Amino acid sequence: MPVVSVAGMDRARRRGRGFRVRGVAAGLVAFALPLVGLVSLLLRSQLDPHFENYRAHFVVFGLVGGVAFALGFAAGEAAELRGDARVLLLSLAFMATGGFMLLHAVGTHEVLFTHQHAGFQVAISVGLLLSAVFAGASAFIDVRPQAGPWLIRNRGYLRASILLAMCGWFLWTIADLPPLGGPDSEAARGSLLAVLAFAGTLVYGVSAARYWRLFRRDRKLLPAAVTACFVLLAEAMIGVALTGERAWHASWWEWHGLIVSAYVIIGFAAKREWRDERFRHLYLPTTRERQQEVSVLFGDLAGYTNFAEQAGPAEAARVLDAYWSIAAPLLTRRYGGEIEKFIGDGIVATFNSRGGQPDHALRAACAALALQRELAPLTVEHPSWPRMRIGVNSGEAVLREVGGTGHVAYPLVGETVNTGARLESLAPPGGVLIGTETFERLPDGAVVEERHGLRIKGKSHAINAYVLVALP
Repeated sequence: MPVVSVAGMDRARRRGRGFRVRGVAAGLVAFALPLVGLVSLLLRSQLDPHFENYRAHFVVFGLVGGVAFALGFAAGEAAELRGDARVLLLSLAFMATGGFMLLHAVGTHEVLFTHQHAGFQVAISVGLLLSAVFAGASAFIDVRPQAGPWLIRNRGYLRASILLAMCGWFLWTIADLPPLGGPDSEAARGSLLAVLAFAGTLVYGVSAARYWRLFRRDRKLLPAAVTACFVLLAEAMIGVALTGERAWHASWWEWHGLIVSAYVIIGFAAKREWRDERFRHLYLPTTRERQQEVSVLFGDLAGYTNFAEQAGPAEAARVLDAYWSIAAPLLTRRYGGEIEKFIGDGIVATFNSRGGQPDHALRAACAALALQRELAPLTVEHPSWPRMRIGVNSGEAVLREVGGTGHVAYPLVGETVNTGARLESLAPPGGVLIGTETFERLPDGAVVEERHGLRIKGKSHAINAYVLVALP
């Protein structure tokens, strides 16, 4: 075993600190350069030439706005899939910036409109300020993680609010209503822009600091990219305040370029991530692991293995397609469950895995009975087809991220899940067997047949369960 001297270890530590210091210094210089360039342009007017190209402005900012909006929508899909509030809020921030950048591009003078409208001139600033609200919320959502389920449940309304704000701003702008009364109105001059810029710069700066802390804890590319994005957007807001009346000058183009750079960085970082979980390194700790009160539903086709051996693969596949095409929409759309997976002839669904379903036991029980009712005509029409048996159990489980780049899963694990699987194996074909915890959460009037002293694998003592017949 090699021996490392204390002096050698000290030198290694000093070298590591030196690399970190140089890295931070390089980052500070890189982020300061745009402001240094802006000040240089403003102090020496001969370095701030006038460059007026309407078509280039329309194409560049229309394209970047569309990319930013699409990036926000993609992040929102990831947030919905995993129920992560931080990524949801980031997606809303990207959509707000991209959407109002599109409005700014649409309003480019002499492209689609011959008359200049003040609302289009300041649309990016308004979008950045609206985006800053969501960006700041995403930076601090870990302080109030209990707000996460509410945000996820209302994600549709939040997205609609951005689209509504865009439509409202567009209509207000083309109507030239106060304070958007024209290109020389107060909205197009420096005072309003300065107010917007000050507020936006403050929020983006604080948000960048919070994401830098996240990066320090877990040195991944995406948190660093979000930090850089917010720093550049803060600098862009400073540019808005200082160059609001210098349209088409180099200093005016510079802060536009900072916004473009911010979203190029985000897009590059997201593209470098594994495609199936691009935003995983931004997930909240409660998304990666949390305890949750849930109900689990296990379904299985009794005797399917023997049936498949006799019927052949084509007929066996036909059975699965018929059953799962009924089960999937029933469980998810009608009762709000989440299908965790299909396992051959088995199905696993969960209720309340994201929170917000205090009646999860009733939902699972209703879904199980409804599923048996919906599948019953199939077994009448095809008497040789196997029948489904269903087990339902309720209680506390742990949702935990497992795996890494290449494959990541977020399974529920624990005694509640294991018992639910065992109950399914003991359920009568065509019936539903529920655990005691589920039964105790059902309303009065539930019709059941009690089963005493059931022995299940993994338990040293017998348990009681109930065949569910009907619900009130």
